[in-house]
Amino acid sequence: MSDELVIDYKSAANGRFSGVLRWPDFEILWEALLSGSHDWYVYAPQEGPPPAEPFTADEMKSFLSTTESYLRERCTPDFCGAVYADDLSDPNFVKIYNPRLMGGCGIGKAPLPQWLISRIAPVSLIG
Repeated sequence: MSDELVIDYKSAANGRFSGVLRWPDFEILWEALLSGSHDWYVYAPQEGPPPAEPFTADEMKSFLSTTESYLRERCTPDFCGAVYADDLSDPNFVKIYNPRLMGGCGIGKAPLPQWLISRIAPVSLIG
């Protein structure tokens, strides 16, 4: 993989994001992820190396359904707060954190997202 792609992915991952705080905003984002004709890479940094291929449409639909259930179980009914997107209605990059690992006193490193969803082929963020 070229150095340019590594820099692009890491720059995008460290770019400007907005928190998806309310569930109606979450639903707008999820619809944008489902309805677009884009290839999406889903990377779980703590689970292994980045994927070489984007998800198929069926894999993406299943992932988003499972992830929505996961988040709704762990977040409050009126506040999401564990999802961040570079653009709510036309996303290129989305970060999803484990809601139970987001708090803390600010000592140490910021937690890695549980999942990163991007149009850019991912590179390892660990190490």
